Amino acid sequence: MKVLLSKIRIDGDTQGRTEINYEVVTTYAEKMRDGVEFPPVVAYFDGANYWLADGFHRYHGHKANVSKEIEVDVKEGTQRDAQLYSFGANDEHGLQRTVQEKRRAVLRMLDDFEWCELKDREIARICKVSHPFVAKLRQGLVEE
Repeated sequence: MKVLLSKIRIDGDTQGRTEINYEVVTTYAEKMRDGVEFPPVVAYFDGANYWLADGFHRYHGHKANVSKEIEVDVKEGTQRDAQLYSFGANDEHGLQRTVQEKRRAVLRMLDDFEWCELKDREIARICKVSHPFVAKLRQGLVEE
């Protein structure tokens, strides 16, 4: 469904990346102007807010083109659901995640009051990393 860019929240700590790559944003914006269609972004709707969970570079590409709307795969859920989804975003598409970004996702789960209780294999499934990677981070054996 199409959603106004102005209705999409990007300020909820739902960005899985360490930073936006503006070279990628520029490339996406150019391709969008040339008519290339991109997959919808993913946002969680809590009844009042659309929390962007996946597609920050596409979102910024649309903003760069002064677009009013963007195609969104809307899922029911909260800001926290969007955060959880974001931990595994970009595993199979878009700009590939760095090891630092994968580490950040796992550490965010391990530092959370609720998510830290999950087994290593479940955290690995959510973050789309290996369970030994999660175990090493949990044990503090991998340097940040």
